[in-house]
Amino acid sequence: MKLPSLSRLITDDLAIDLGTVHTFISARGRGLVVNEPTLVALDSLDGEMVAVGNEALEMLGRSPDEVEIRRPLEDGVVSDFELASSMLSSYIRKARGSRATFSRRVILGVPSDVTSVEKYALYQAVQAAGANKVYLVDKGYLAALGANIITDDERASMIVDIGGATTQMATVTRSHLVATRSIRKGGSDLDNAIIDHIKRYHNLLIGNRTAERVKMELACAIPIFRVPTAALESTKIRGQSIIHSVPEMMTVTPYEIHIAIEPVLKEIISAVRTFLEDLTPEVAGDIHSRGMTLTGGGALLAKLDERMQSELQLTVRVAKNPLESVVFGASTLFDNPLLLRRLSRQNF
Repeated sequence: MKLPSLSRLITDDLAIDLGTVHTFISARGRGLVVNEPTLVALDSLDGEMVAVGNEALEMLGRSPDEVEIRRPLEDGVVSDFELASSMLSSYIRKARGSRATFSRRVILGVPSDVTSVEKYALYQAVQAAGANKVYLVDKGYLAALGANIITDDERASMIVDIGGATTQMATVTRSHLVATRSIRKGGSDLDNAIIDHIKRYHNLLIGNRTAERVKMELACAIPIFRVPTAALESTKIRGQSIIHSVPEMMTVTPYEIHIAIEPVLKEIISAVRTFLEDLTPEVAGDIHSRGMTLTGGGALLAKLDERMQSELQLTVRVAKNPLESVVFGASTLFDNPLLLRRLSRQNF
């Protein structure tokens, strides 16, 4: 029997941004190969996985009673090990195509506040999915690499990565991570705030996909009276009436969506301000002259850069590819093995 060659058994190095809401995977030499929601659909009768990612998303809110839609991560960490491993295996198979059975190296971005137990669960989930060597690296440093803001000298740069469930703040230099912190607030909290507002003030139940659409269409980070009138457009939403128990449609305005998300925005900006206050004088001087960069899906919220610039008195810009900054940054580390080893020292 002819055995497969080693090159067909081993696939590319993979960089993974495994988020609570979305997962990105980049293969070395081939670029982004997976861009899908971190979702799994399960058969509630036997527990078998019936759909992953985009297919599971299409079933969200419309699945039959025997199908349960679940997220294997919560606040950036594994909440269901078996489910996370199964989902990752599916995504990594898609990333490999039909060319291989395991990967040489995998770099995975992790929030800075994960515990040793949570970090080990992430490590095991990726290994169980077929990785030969797993490196866990702080998401803040990876986002800075992906946003291409690190200088050739040792001046510090600052990144704020606003993901689905966590916001990661970091200051970095060319050779190391200076300071990092994360809070468990992100884009999903904005969605939940919209859902709660519509339920409380309009007695209408809406789903996460509707809330996300409303956020993208109407949400604005600055007080609504400071936005030009021409930019204020209402939108219609549909949901289930709490009072009448029938489907209903209503109109929501940018003003009330701003009111709904304002507490979450204040909490994120307050965390960034506290992080800035704790910097050393030298690093603070670098950040004052260079400003900060926003990445992650939350960076796309309208006027967020303007709001933060006004309140923090710093130059604030949005990265060119905010959604993919972490995974693109991880990909660059394969060409710098010494830095990769330094950044991925693990204490389980």
